[in-house]
Amino acid sequence: MASTFAGLSISTRGLFTSAAALAVTNNNISNANTVGYSRQVVNQQAVGPAAVYNGNYVGSGSEVTSVTNIHNFRLDQKYWRETGQLGELQTKSDMLSQVEAVIGDTDDDSLSAVMEDFYASMEDFASDPTSSATRAAMKEAGVAVCEYLNTVSAQLSQLKEDSNSEVQTAVDQINAYATQIAELNTKIRIATAAGSSTNELEDQRTLLIDQLSSLADVEVTQTVVGKLPNGADDVQISVSISGETLVSNDQAKQLECYENEEGMYSIRWQDTGTDFEPEGGQLKAYFDLRDGDGTGSQYKGITYYSNLLDQFASTFAEAFNTVHSSGYGLDGSTGVDFFAASDSAASITAANISLSAEVLADTDKIAASSSADGGTDNNENMNALIELCEESKLFGNSTAGDFINSIVSTLGTASEHAQTMTSKQSSFVTNIDTRRQSVSGVSINEETANLTKYEAAYNASAQMISVWQEIYQTTINMVNTD
Repeated sequence: MASTFAGLSISTRGLFTSAAALAVTNNNISNANTVGYSRQVVNQQAVGPAAVYNGNYVGSGSEVTSVTNIHNFRLDQKYWRETGQLGELQTKSDMLSQVEAVIGDTDDDSLSAVMEDFYASMEDFASDPTSSATRAAMKEAGVAVCEYLNTVSAQLSQLKEDSNSEVQTAVDQINAYATQIAELNTKIRIATAAGSSTNELEDQRTLLIDQLSSLADVEVTQTVVGKLPNGADDVQISVSISGETLVSNDQAKQLECYENEEGMYSIRWQDTGTDFEPEGGQLKAYFDLRDGDGTGSQYKGITYYSNLLDQFASTFAEAFNTVHSSGYGLDGSTGVDFFAASDSAASITAANISLSAEVLADTDKIAASSSADGGTDNNENMNALIELCEESKLFGNSTAGDFINSIVSTLGTASEHAQTMTSKQSSFVTNIDTRRQSVSGVSINEETANLTKYEAAYNASAQMISVWQEIYQTTINMVNTD
């Protein structure tokens, strides 16, 4: 038969079990809006009869065996993998939008508009080649072209420097996350061995991996490598980026940046000195945007568009100078270049293109005439320059205007594609995260229902204690009466 005080013991166990469940429910509700928090549940089991061999078939109530957090590791893995791709796409989309803002399109602040003003000044010059006003206007229009190219080139260089700086920032963040994850692995292992709860520690680790996954392509594995002294599974967590181990249980490797031959950051492992090349995440995007020159299968990044502007500046200036230097200025001078490199470099680029010192100093040096004795109204060389600007073979099979439009069109298409892919990937990641939250997130409605359920169980156990007290009191009174 059951122990004399078995009923009170069972009721007391029920009281403690319900109280623990109420506490966990309260904790869930309190953390409903805590980022990274996973819903916790009480695991309880029935306690068997204390002495079956004595004919006791009544159970001994219930007990709490553990409090665990709920999450789906497979969904976590999928989320981390897709977040890395989103980080790469989002970074490229944002930077290409900035490149678009720098280069412009067909508005008044674009290269096309500046060149159109330059062509118009040439037309006015051709109609009145002796006018100091038209000569001054053409000079200023030429200066505007050079300044526009100089400014855009400088801004693109700054964007490239920004991407380079982001490489260092991302590496610092990755190192910090790796160190913290390794430290949490140690704390979790110690707490598990001691039989303590590791729920909050595991949530912190998951949140760190969430943040890490946007920086690089992350792969996380968990492996049971044995048993801890208390019999619990010894679970080892490893984190890899770009196929190389970053964190192995309590050990974290570190990355470092160093300047390469171009004066830009490259990355290597601190312990081995082996170069590291990111294969995903924001870090890969920074490299693609910074270095991608579009050759072969390379990404068309900032370098690609900078090279196109340099090609435009050098090709146009060289062709323009060839025709211009063959003509004659109002003062009879010849062999004068219209464009030059401001830093006396061997070749003209978008960064250094300028009007020649001769033209800047004296607009009479602008060669409109085709001969020294052609007369003051001779505009044949200026007409030749105008025809040059309309030459369909100036840039392969394109005019200068077509070449500019192709740059803008290529950039616009790439930016739009990046935005579209980012939007699709963002929706995909959101869908995965919604599924994660449906498993591990806190539902206020569900917790409210649990609150009612566990409160009712607690009250019922308390009532049972009162009932058993009355029974014991009645029994004691009966004994005392006898």
